[in-house]
Amino acid sequence: MIAGLTRRAAVALTALACGLACSAFARAPHKASAPSSGDISGVWMAQEAYMHGTPLKPAPSLTPEIAALRARRAAAVAKGYVRSVSNMLCQGRAGPSMSLIRSPVEIMQGFGRVTMIFENETSNQPRTFYLLEKKHPDTPFPTRNGHSIAHWEGKTLVVDTVGYDGRSTWPNDIPASEQGHLVERFSVSANGKVLTDHLVMTDPKTFTKPWIIDLKYDRLPDTEERFQVSCEVDLDALKTLDLEALKDADTEVARLVDPNLRATDPALKIAAQPK
Repeated sequence: MIAGLTRRAAVALTALACGLACSAFARAPHKASAPSSGDISGVWMAQEAYMHGTPLKPAPSLTPEIAALRARRAAAVAKGYVRSVSNMLCQGRAGPSMSLIRSPVEIMQGFGRVTMIFENETSNQPRTFYLLEKKHPDTPFPTRNGHSIAHWEGKTLVVDTVGYDGRSTWPNDIPASEQGHLVERFSVSANGKVLTDHLVMTDPKTFTKPWIIDLKYDRLPDTEERFQVSCEVDLDALKTLDLEALKDADTEVARLVDPNLRATDPALKIAAQPK
């Protein structure tokens, strides 16, 4: 019994509530499979040149607001703000930036989709590319990875992503707004050893023109094992920070000190508990 209801009745009520709450974000059911012309499955690792925060080339053309934000962040880092609030609160990366860590990414194909699985302690949410959806939902549920549809052009997988939640990051930890739009073209080299992700990033709040780059990944052996990773919120480290001094340099800190946002974000609500 659940609050006087049978388990079946409780499940029915829960399903009804979810149906009402989620109706605005409903999408058509997926079919079992989709034809494909290529194969990018395997376990891949970003090449060393793209890791550890190395500036990617060509450099992006940033809006004045984002350029100023990054300058303030750089100044904060120079003063010792090396470990971010996002890291302390286990708030992960998103989208392509998740791949640019010293950790493998596994790509699997089937059931009408292509899925990227990451081995990252703060980002265990996969990226899913839906092959059977011809267009995005009219109101995609906003997430850090956004909503991705894809199709094959020969052996190249073309992925179109929208629906970011305003807390995502482009590569090099550049903020991605809700208006961000990403088009990727994944292809494997003739020898099967290198995966190239050609990215075209459009975001009127972040870039003055599209940012176009290539990211390359080396294939790892098929015997490569995956490992469990986890993240624990570090409130002790958080308490050592002067959040008011950092709020203009870090959008996640600004969220943390904004009482209007704190109540809607579980991680921020936990972090805001009395000391």
